[in-house]
Amino acid sequence: MRLFGLSEADARDQMASTYLGRLRMASRGRDMAADSITQQHYDAAQEYLKVYEAFQRAIKSPDALRSATGGGSGAESDGYADWCKTAVRRHENAIKAIREAQEAHRGANLYAALDYIVVRNEQHPHMIGDCRLALNALSHHFGLCGKRKAA
Repeated sequence: MRLFGLSEADARDQMASTYLGRLRMASRGRDMAADSITQQHYDAAQEYLKVYEAFQRAIKSPDALRSATGGGSGAESDGYADWCKTAVRRHENAIKAIREAQEAHRGANLYAALDYIVVRNEQHPHMIGDCRLALNALSHHFGLCGKRKAA
């Protein structure tokens, strides 16, 4: 609570455990602040993390093997090989969406913003704008635009 300046109720929220979650919490109950993200951005980041972690397990990244709960151990079946191909293809498609956004915004560094803020969970306030641009591209890629949750 003291470290991030959160109330007790906000500190109990699961989103408070990540920098992206705290950015999302900053916009609750008020207009979009300069240091906040929308729910759509947050959902795109969570989906990208799933794709990224599956890709890391599929290519058998050493860190992914240490922290993964699945992804194959020892003998590989045909189903596992198909899962790996799908995971790699999904990651390549997400990177393609980011690349297209990067070409449109040449002054931004979308790859670094995603890596540091979303994947590594590091606080880099100067990269929030670039992260928003990358998350916009990913939300379009994942089809999260225009979806509304049922009340």
